[in-house]
Amino acid sequence: MIVLNESTPRWMRELDRFVHLKSLLFIHGNVLDLASYPVQRSADADIYWTESNLGDFFKRFLTGLGYEIVGLVDPLEGLQFDNEKIMGDLFQRLVAGERIDFIEEKKNPPKKTVPLRRPTTAGAVPELEPIVKDISTVLANRDIPTAFVINFASRLVGNPEHLSAKEQHLFTRILKASLESHHVLRDNQSWNNVLILVCDKLNDLPTFLYLNNPRSRSIYLEKPTTVERNRFIESNYAGFEGGNREQPPTTELIIQFSHLTEGFSYYEMLSLIGLSRREHVPLEQIRNLCERFKYGITESEWDKLDKHHLAKAEGFIRQRIKGQESAVQRVLELIKRARLGLAAGTARKSQRPRGVLFFAGPTGVGKTELAKALAELLFGREERLIRFDMSEYAAAHADQKLLGAPPGYVGYEEGGKLTNAIKEQPFSILLFDEIEKAHASIFDKFLQILDDGRLTDGKGETVYFSECIIIFTSNLGTVAPLEMQQGIRREMVTSSMSYQEVQATILQSIRDHFNLVLGRPEILNRFGDNFVIFDFIRPPVDEHIIDNLLKQLIASLAEQQKLTLRIQRNVRDKLVELARPHLDHGGRGIRNVLDAALINPLASRLFELELKADSKIMLTHLMVHDEDAKQRFSVELRFQKADELKKG
Repeated sequence: MIVLNESTPRWMRELDRFVHLKSLLFIHGNVLDLASYPVQRSADADIYWTESNLGDFFKRFLTGLGYEIVGLVDPLEGLQFDNEKIMGDLFQRLVAGERIDFIEEKKNPPKKTVPLRRPTTAGAVPELEPIVKDISTVLANRDIPTAFVINFASRLVGNPEHLSAKEQHLFTRILKASLESHHVLRDNQSWNNVLILVCDKLNDLPTFLYLNNPRSRSIYLEKPTTVERNRFIESNYAGFEGGNREQPPTTELIIQFSHLTEGFSYYEMLSLIGLSRREHVPLEQIRNLCERFKYGITESEWDKLDKHHLAKAEGFIRQRIKGQESAVQRVLELIKRARLGLAAGTARKSQRPRGVLFFAGPTGVGKTELAKALAELLFGREERLIRFDMSEYAAAHADQKLLGAPPGYVGYEEGGKLTNAIKEQPFSILLFDEIEKAHASIFDKFLQILDDGRLTDGKGETVYFSECIIIFTSNLGTVAPLEMQQGIRREMVTSSMSYQEVQATILQSIRDHFNLVLGRPEILNRFGDNFVIFDFIRPPVDEHIIDNLLKQLIASLAEQQKLTLRIQRNVRDKLVELARPHLDHGGRGIRNVLDAALINPLASRLFELELKADSKIMLTHLMVHDEDAKQRFSVELRFQKADELKKG
């Protein structure tokens, strides 16, 4: 029989309490999973745990409580009994209105059973209303304790808010059956004739079934808790590859298993056993086993990052990002922590993302460029940076674009942009740009990602974020003064401020936005101290940026046009002079100046000259012309022989 004690899952203990008090119970939540419960064959036997589907659990549980008729109903098979001969006979006799004397029944059991009437034709889907009508009659009896379970109840209705006439009739009869149900008193024992509906979500069913109904009770069936996952591995350790029945798993292994299987169903944990034996991966390699199960991979891309590769990280990033010493240092710290799997400051490997950063600062100072550099460093190419412009997710229901529309809505089959991207590339950098522009509903999803490292998409599939790095960016405090709800206005940062002033002003703007404007301090808390504040581009960093852009220009001409270009020092210095007033716009401001002052006039001159491949030219002068209060630019080119060009 099923043992009910402190170790029994909470929902089963709740079921045991209310099956004696209520006539209509709703079981909802993780109902498609297996049920795990303790069993004892006799009073002096050992207790062991077993798993079965929910229907078999109810048969075992209810018959163990002494119910003599236990019927299981589903939309396809109709009404079935664990013991068709005995229970079906009692059911049919009660439907016919017969009073059954329990004592007499035990002395003189009927010699002939009454065939069970099934109100359907062969091969057809059963009509449930006549079945529920018979169930209602049986629930009203006072002689035989009876319990019925309607499985897949969510499939009985299309839209609970707009019932068809047939659906309205069916659910009204279910309600009436629960209201007319009776108790059975016999031999100093009491049973409550009960009807149990198993549904995915409670709101799948019409509200009139449970709203203000004192005879009903809903019971939520959650996924396995930490305690239950610990117990599962303790009792099933021997089933894994290399598992030893005589030697239990270590405490460290149990804790790691529990962390990595958070959100798993019992069925998925049992699947891990099969995968372990099939691919010969022992439980001691639990992270490898879970990655095979979650992502379908045999080797983590994080494990490919050796010390030799990471030793080059600082030089690689500093070569691409100029003037952001604080930001670069924080990212380098993150890389080391992410490689070890110590996410979100936890002491153990967890399911949370490998790393979380919040980039804030002026526009054009390298926030996106640093994210691209990180993607190339860790995963070999910039394309592993998956960017989402959050200004595109500012409308209501914008979360459906990320996660996918729910069943029945347009675009359901396509899935969500975020969940699809992570399914395809679980090892990646996620960049959520200008996070302050996202709709409020998006932040609830971010909370789940940061806390649990997983999301469920519109199709009901679980997507894991535990192998990615997540970067949020924001321009708060830099684009415009922030108007507070209390009427306070904060100063916008400017390049005349020191870095310490920039940092303090931006951090305060971020706090004010999440605490006072959004009213979501819990989101701010999830970021912890992972804020990385970028400074303005300041001299002489602007010169390094211009030098890099000029090198890129020279390399591009050599590769695409087969032209060798040299730029004299006076031209370079003139570009620095022209770009310096535009440093408030960061690297983009510098690039815009180079486009207008150099790239455009140079392209025009080269187009006019129609130079042959392998031509060698020297850019000697950059001229600025003021026409109608607008600057116009032109360039002067000089052709050289190969040996002269080398000397220059």
